[in-house]
Amino acid sequence: MPALAVIPDIHMRRALFERARELSDEGYPLLFLGDYCDNGPRPNDPGLLRAIFTLARERDAPLLIGNHDLAYVYPDEGRFRYDGYEPRGAEAIAEVYLEFADSLRFAHREADYLFSHAGLSDVLVRVLAARYGIRGPDAAVRFLNAEQPPELFFRSPVNGGADPFDGPCWLRLPQYNGAFVEEGITQVVGHSSQARIRLRHNLLMIDVRLPLVLEW
Repeated sequence: MPALAVIPDIHMRRALFERARELSDEGYPLLFLGDYCDNGPRPNDPGLLRAIFTLARERDAPLLIGNHDLAYVYPDEGRFRYDGYEPRGAEAIAEVYLEFADSLRFAHREADYLFSHAGLSDVLVRVLAARYGIRGPDAAVRFLNAEQPPELFFRSPVNGGADPFDGPCWLRLPQYNGAFVEEGITQVVGHSSQARIRLRHNLLMIDVRLPLVLEW
């Protein structure tokens, strides 16, 4: 039976990283949902970040980008320095992101699951179709990863920005009624920390500081 161990927001939690390593050693493929740095129990540590990314590269595991990763993926873009950004040591952290840039992406499709840090909204999918001719979840994943259109980085007033809607690094729990829905597909996201895994419509929210093993 195919399976996948999905790792929610690590935020410098070594225990969560070690659990991911254990699952990989047990034979589970891995996928990381982003937010490796900031807002953690310890300051940002380039050594721990490199260990996470090295494990992902060795196991061919997708590394998705979250809102807290943007400031280090794009270190010259001050607009991405949100709450929690750690300026001390930021250059060393950004160097690790650059070293593993070929492994980073914004969305991933696996079987009947669509993965991103915070979720693809219905309005984003409609905008991709209207502005770029991109239709269907697979085409959207490819386009977002390869072309990185401006809408990918949108942040609405709900999340402290000024854009008309939120991109897949930012969608929040109160907005999930507007999440993209397609029959047969379940979206899997982190981003919104919570006490238990929740399923709303077709959106599975798993940021509970523990991995989730999906089987199909």
